[in-house]
Amino acid sequence: MTRDLFNLTASLSFALIALSPTLTEAQDHRPGVAEFQAAHPGGARALDGHVWYPTKAEGDEKLLRGSAVWRDITGHLDARIAPGVFPVVMISHGMYGNSVNQAWLAKRLAAEGVISILPNHPGTTSFGRDPDQARQLWLRATDLSVSFDQLLTDPRFADHMDPTRVAATGHSLGGYTVMAAAGARHDAAHFAAGCVDAPERVDCDVLDGWKVGHNADDLEMLQSDRSDPRIRTVIPLDLGGAQTFDPASLQAIDMPVLVLGSGRQDMLNQDVESRALAAALPDALVTHVEIEDAGHFDFMGACVEGGYEILKREEPGDEVVCVKGAEERVAQHDRIFALILDHLRQTGVMP
Repeated sequence: MTRDLFNLTASLSFALIALSPTLTEAQDHRPGVAEFQAAHPGGARALDGHVWYPTKAEGDEKLLRGSAVWRDITGHLDARIAPGVFPVVMISHGMYGNSVNQAWLAKRLAAEGVISILPNHPGTTSFGRDPDQARQLWLRATDLSVSFDQLLTDPRFADHMDPTRVAATGHSLGGYTVMAAAGARHDAAHFAAGCVDAPERVDCDVLDGWKVGHNADDLEMLQSDRSDPRIRTVIPLDLGGAQTFDPASLQAIDMPVLVLGSGRQDMLNQDVESRALAAALPDALVTHVEIEDAGHFDFMGACVEGGYEILKREEPGDEVVCVKGAEERVAQHDRIFALILDHLRQTGVMP
């Protein structure tokens, strides 16, 4: 089913008025952030990333990451986590993204009493582009599980994470990743057949360039079940790769899914991606919102004023990431966050 963004006003207003003691306490939290490291069994694939979490730390936030184009990312670096046990959201970045792309979302969640885990996916990060690692697309969903497992043993966070209240969200290729973590299965033959009829599709070009599914030895792993049974709900953010999935596996998804798409449709064809995904999922479990005038990059951080001009001058072609990327993007973040917060509460991940 499809919901218009602005039809949520009444339910959100009621939720804000009917504040429980738990929610009131969460509003007193401040955003803490720390780095973590993890590794797949055998150590063949090393991971790093950030974890955002609620803290009671006082004083000013410190700079986590600065940029000439992106707005500064600040938080309480390495602060002690607040007392309590908190829900967990795993967040997957997009193609050639990184663990700070959705820091804006993780920071807001931390202030509401949520721990967010944001790993860098080897081979598909901003500064780690490796086609051979990217080819192993099946490992992206497992990166989330491995990162979560590691943090459950980390003395900083182990006693504060509730493994029964877990969600996953991801942007673009990260949307593909969280759907795989929810049980969607890659179907190489199905995908290849679709690309024959539409070879100009972005997803066809990208996966072909990485040689995903080209090697017969890869197919068993590529098409294997990568689901994490701890996940209660997933939220793909303008996902890319919906056509890679076996339709039967999408129909078998047994958890609520909030599909957020970009109304401006400036990067991905919604008929092929978010609309198609929503149509393929069980009607009773899917909510599809195409956010009015949102672009693909509005799910990433906000740009500084003049960021568009800097990229147009220094990296021609990349300026697309900053289209409507300053104050208009911040307003979109407010809308996106309201939708996500409402969904996490409705599904019981958050109180």
